Amino acid sequence: MVKEFDGLEYTRLAILEELALIERHARDGSAVDAGCACIEEKHLLNLAGLSSEGVTLATDKNEKDYYMNLASWARKTRQDILNGDFGATKVKCEAAVQKCMAKGKSEAECRVKAHCP
Repeated sequence: MVKEFDGLEYTRLAILEELALIERHARDGSAVDAGCACIEEKHLLNLAGLSSEGVTLATDKNEKDYYMNLASWARKTRQDILNGDFGATKVKCEAAVQKCMAKGKSEAECRVKAHCP
């Protein structure tokens, strides 16, 4: 008997695969030493797309929020790589989150708004 296709389970597995490939390419030297652009031109785009699909497939609010944050992080990280912004991103991100939280918003809301992981 053939198992029925489960879009959410497929998306979860595909996200894990993209994350594993991002890690592998970041560690094996291909991204930096060989100048391969696969992280920003393939894996982060796939991760953002799959995460956006996860938002529509998940029924649990926490899981939907997780995918929304992951999609935002993937897009921001891709743009940082394309812009060559490797140093101050985390500091800027945390400052934006703190400023937002000072206005009474939750950390999760502020991280999404500031595009912080």
